[in-house]
Amino acid sequence: MKIGINILPLETAHKSRGIGYYTKNLIDILEKDNEVEIIKFRNQDELKNVDLVHYPWFDLFFHTLPIKKNFPTVVTIHDVIPLIFSDYYPVGIKGKFNHFLQKIALSNCAVMTDSHVSKLDIIKHLKIDSSKITAVYLSADWQFKVLPDRDLIYIKRKYQLPDQYILYVGDANWTKNLPFLIDGFRKLLEYKELENLKLILVGGVFLKNVENIDHPELESLKLVNKLIKEYSLEQKIIKPGNLEDKELIAFYNLATVYVQPSLYEGFGMPILQSFACGTPVISSNRGSLKEVGGDAAVYFDPTNVSQFVKIARELLYDKSLQSKLSRLGLKQAARFSWIKFAEEIKKVYLKVIK
Repeated sequence: MKIGINILPLETAHKSRGIGYYTKNLIDILEKDNEVEIIKFRNQDELKNVDLVHYPWFDLFFHTLPIKKNFPTVVTIHDVIPLIFSDYYPVGIKGKFNHFLQKIALSNCAVMTDSHVSKLDIIKHLKIDSSKITAVYLSADWQFKVLPDRDLIYIKRKYQLPDQYILYVGDANWTKNLPFLIDGFRKLLEYKELENLKLILVGGVFLKNVENIDHPELESLKLVNKLIKEYSLEQKIIKPGNLEDKELIAFYNLATVYVQPSLYEGFGMPILQSFACGTPVISSNRGSLKEVGGDAAVYFDPTNVSQFVKIARELLYDKSLQSKLSRLGLKQAARFSWIKFAEEIKKVYLKVIK
């Protein structure tokens, strides 16, 4: 099979986000397959004699997918969160018009997505027939694993990491529900046995100066910064910015617990990365998070701070429960692999080509 894959996500702001991660891994795994030849492209007019083209992302409010197609086409729609929570993702007239064009462009495509929850969302909000949509699970990279203590000492010293901390990795938009996490963390510190607990927020977004920027997607981050200052948590919260994979893996390994407080997710990669590193996980029960986490995480209602605090306190105190969740997480992570991902992707390609 000769497959054209659009590489624009590797050249835009998506590069350092989930879409870039997906695109890079899609290309890397398929380039190792002797049955597949990958042709990278930016504009479909560059392509000649390919069997199929794949757009590894879909923008809801920018016209990125051509209506007229030169080849059979597959599109990956990772989630439709801005449509589910439209009140929190305002779009103007231009955005609405682009959304209309994008829906027309989808009419003659096969669609892939990252979870069965996202598949149901796509059916509901984009009115696409279920037979045209395939859910294909992602995986944590092979580098994410349990590391020996000797590999962790340098990172712990470099970043002066505490013995006990809660870890969060990701963005800071509204659905990530980080003001909830800050509030819950503050209440955990009220317990005597947790007075030395720290919270680490990994992501370049946490180092940005956003106070004078007027943008709806930054309101949640502004509130996070406001709460940290209001609760006097500046010395309790660590913001290392973006980390190289080697460092991030060490942060996962050293964490007492990973928390995913999201109001919604279309997949939830940090949960899998945590599992693969043997890190106990506390997660919101919304969106696809239970689908990905299975029985290996402890779940909470992301609108119930008291419930979160109770669950987190118990886990932070109970080392036997930490060990149990660590073992379950390693088993759950093993159920996902890029090899399985590639096999499912190829099945979709062959179905579309035929």
